[in-house]
Amino acid sequence: MGRNKEFDYEQKLDIALELFWKQGFHSTSITDLENGMRINRSSIYPTYGDKKALLIKCLTKYMKSKVSEYESVLDDSQSDAIETLRKTLRLAIDQSIREERTCLAVKIAFEVALTDEDVRILLAGNEKKIEKVYLEILEKGQEQSCIKGDLDPKLTAAFLAGSSSALFKNYALNKNRKTIYDMIETLIQMIKV
Repeated sequence: MGRNKEFDYEQKLDIALELFWKQGFHSTSITDLENGMRINRSSIYPTYGDKKALLIKCLTKYMKSKVSEYESVLDDSQSDAIETLRKTLRLAIDQSIREERTCLAVKIAFEVALTDEDVRILLAGNEKKIEKVYLEILEKGQEQSCIKGDLDPKLTAAFLAGSSSALFKNYALNKNRKTIYDMIETLIQMIKV
């Protein structure tokens, strides 16, 4: 009979998530995970799987939280689609500025997704969920006649979802929130009636 686990699964998962976020996937060793999570590999492997499986669990938890944040902006059905779009675009960038780090999904996309199909598929699926939020906003805006009716809402939603990482890159290089907000306003002006 095996020993009972004497640790909080979610708490240890959060620690691993922070390590991957801070150090990156490739630079985080199993020893780093053991030391950070304060459990040994004989507990890590049967509980979380190998390092990649642990990363996937971390990403899944992180992305579920992020999608919920995006979807919460949609809850205000009385709001104007342009204002909802502005809130959604600012949501991603404000968190990155506040935490002084890029989105974990974006970080891992650049580090791992190009060479790992499982991670790419997971991240692509998450991106589709974010695009769906933007799509809802855009379609609502077209119904309200405040967003151009001739825009392809699916393509525009994909463009907007991908824009937040470019906005944060600009912030990281220039450290100017006003410029980022001005860029968001420019994006909005491009699609506004």
